[in-house]
Amino acid sequence: MTGVLTGVARYLRNLYRAMCLMDKADIYYFNGRIQTVSMPLPANSTRRQQTTCSVRYLPDPIVFGLRAACWLKYEYYLNRICKSEEPFFDVYHETAFTPAKLTHVPTVYSIYDLSLRRYRETHPKDRVWLFEYFIKTRLRYASHILTISEFIRQEIIDEFNLPPSMVTAVPLAPDPLFVPCSDDIVSMVRHKYNLPKSYLLFVSSLEPRKNIDLLIKALMIARTDIPLVLVGWQGWGEKRWLEKIEGQSLANKIYITGHIPDYDLRAVYSGAQALVYPSLYEGFGLPIVEAMACHCPVICSDTASMPEVAGEAAILIDPARSDELAHAIETIVHDSEIRYKLVKKGGDQAARFTWNDTAIQTFEVFNTVLK
Repeated sequence: MTGVLTGVARYLRNLYRAMCLMDKADIYYFNGRIQTVSMPLPANSTRRQQTTCSVRYLPDPIVFGLRAACWLKYEYYLNRICKSEEPFFDVYHETAFTPAKLTHVPTVYSIYDLSLRRYRETHPKDRVWLFEYFIKTRLRYASHILTISEFIRQEIIDEFNLPPSMVTAVPLAPDPLFVPCSDDIVSMVRHKYNLPKSYLLFVSSLEPRKNIDLLIKALMIARTDIPLVLVGWQGWGEKRWLEKIEGQSLANKIYITGHIPDYDLRAVYSGAQALVYPSLYEGFGLPIVEAMACHCPVICSDTASMPEVAGEAAILIDPARSDELAHAIETIVHDSEIRYKLVKKGGDQAARFTWNDTAIQTFEVFNTVLK
């Protein structure tokens, strides 16, 4: 739980904050070496980005070896803690991208998506190798599998030939921090990041699976001059769309902020004409419900879990068709009535997801494992 505060880290922090409020269990956290009673602080996003960039210059086999060694060390300390008599742990929840081999305590393993198999070409090779090795050698130690959407639940069952009773889908929710901001707050944050008065918004790590190439192409052909704001840490992979921005004189239409804190992000959501989220594949897609909670209309892909999360409260597009996305952008920018309806439906849709419900359902899974 020490990662940058992106989707997975945000999920874990909200989940365990809500579980602590339930006061039904004693919760301890593992920081990779020792147990703690308080939730570890998130990693420094700038430092994490610098480390990631430095490691990417090394050959893939070396990076894989280093990461595998780190994970085996993680397992060693985890097992040592769980073998001790005090405190006695009833269940362990593994939340990393690779499962741990733990034999003394029942383990619930979270699988957020199968992009490392379905879209392995969009990930660094060392990460794919790490996932494949440990999923094949460690998955059998899991007592139960947790995931975050019904779409991914079915994929996991089919991919690993698991009995349906072993896999449970518990949806995520927007952080309670994400609420509509006043015009004054929106204006203040907009000036802080030097953003235009009117803009479209994309929120996520800037990585290949997020389909930014298609988003840039759609912006080029859409009949509107509205600029685009990209929010999120740099991620990995080649970014040919950066060359496209420079080559097509789009530099003044694209604003890249990097990672920004949630209390500013909610204002950026609130001030946007729409969140545009043409991702190829998502396990859930937290920005969809975060935007809706901030009364920001949503355009998103009609694939994977996204229709399940967005319901009827978003404009759904084929993530392979830039013309379809361009038309959706034109609609959202020029039709205030449709935008108003999406804001209303989006607020209702986001309200369906709460961290209290997520915590209750997760606790029920833990109880099932204990029984």
